[in-house]
Amino acid sequence: MAKEIAFAKRVKTEIATNSYDTEQKKYILSGFIRNGATFSLGKIPSLSLRTEIASVAKLLYACLKDAYSLEPTIHYEKVTRFGRGLVYLVTVEDPKLYEVMENLEVLKDGFERMTPSEGLHRKNFKYLCIGCFLANGSVNNPSSSKTSYFLEMAFTDKADAMSIKRKLLSFREEKTMSFKYIKRREKYVLYLKKSDQISVFLSFIGASEAMFEYENARILKDDMNITNRQANCDAANYSKSVKTAKKDIEDIDLVLSHTPINLFDEKAKAVILARKEKNELNYRELALYLTEEVGINITKSGVVHILTSIREKAETYRREEKFSSEDKEEN
Repeated sequence: MAKEIAFAKRVKTEIATNSYDTEQKKYILSGFIRNGATFSLGKIPSLSLRTEIASVAKLLYACLKDAYSLEPTIHYEKVTRFGRGLVYLVTVEDPKLYEVMENLEVLKDGFERMTPSEGLHRKNFKYLCIGCFLANGSVNNPSSSKTSYFLEMAFTDKADAMSIKRKLLSFREEKTMSFKYIKRREKYVLYLKKSDQISVFLSFIGASEAMFEYENARILKDDMNITNRQANCDAANYSKSVKTAKKDIEDIDLVLSHTPINLFDEKAKAVILARKEKNELNYRELALYLTEEVGINITKSGVVHILTSIREKAETYRREEKFSSEDKEEN
């Protein structure tokens, strides 16, 4: 769990330390306030934004100051629950906040929830998503072997979640980001579970370094999974080859107890001796060994044909031995 939090924090830190102009900061602020703020009514209203990341707190401070000429303050609280350290609070008190909240398309008249409109315009939407992700977004560490790929953004308002989901699903000229929706307790969550789509979203919100780190870790993890699957497959095939060889050798020993080996032709004799000596080889490998090492030119099907013939003879001898044994018991 600590690795997941650490990776998500690195993503948010990278986003927060990118450069933004005043208009872009406005929509980052809008996205964050929708999901990570407390607004108090009054003659002089107040706004409080919470984050665990210092660089995000600095960005929020700059957004309030640069976009609306407000005078916010930053202070922090120590939090001991769940292994967390500091929580940064960016607060501001100003009569203009009612106007600011409406301009941000968050609240009208201080209490009526607004659905984003300008924020959904293509030139603004990226920054709205950045704010939403900084407030309540998470992405798992792709190098973790115990977890699947996962990225999410949680919203406090269903209308916000649905409008942003529709906009994200409308992207057709780029790689599609097929966000899914689920309600989790009192949150409305948009999420991705496909690694390539998570990489696209990280790139979209400006987390390029995190995206490359994510891709590299994902490729290494996928390669390791492929290697493990191949190793398991090889182990299963080896076990099967040894089991088959054991049965072949039992058949050979039974046949040789009735028929001397010098009565077989050269190829059959070579297959018999090689099978008894190389019980770890499968039929293809046995044919290759006979051709390259022994000098007997034979294919896999040739090996199979000879050993099948021996198996049939062995079964005949077993039936004869069984009948002979039954006759003795009757007598």
